[in-house]
Amino acid sequence: MEIVFKQVNLKRHFNLCYEFRRDSHFCSFGTYEGYEESVIGYQEKIQQRLNNPSWHYLHIWHEQKIIGQLEFKSFSFLENTGYVHLIYVIPEFRGLGVADKAEMLIAEKLKNQGCVQSLLSVSRENERAVRHYRRFD
Repeated sequence: MEIVFKQVNLKRHFNLCYEFRRDSHFCSFGTYEGYEESVIGYQEKIQQRLNNPSWHYLHIWHEQKIIGQLEFKSFSFLENTGYVHLIYVIPEFRGLGVADKAEMLIAEKLKNQGCVQSLLSVSRENERAVRHYRRFD
């Protein structure tokens, strides 16, 4: 399956960013409770960071459809370590290798920015994601 990664077009696709984050929250916690508070200022944060080369906000495209979103940065509290905030794939494209390709892109971009490793957090309640990331232990 061919996929393409493009920088988020905030003016055209903020509603998708919002919905992808919302579904990700539900996948992580099994509830929408707390979601609204977690995205206060979300659009403004993305806007401020879009032109900063340390931050990456990308949509994943398949043909003419946006099927996912990535949010990551080339720094964290550890030296030479990037941080992944979001790897999101819409339900009908999960399990098809999209996340694997996304992770390869993230690794490549972070390596090019001097990172030797990356971190991410995953909720234990998000069993699908936990199984996916355990493959890399």
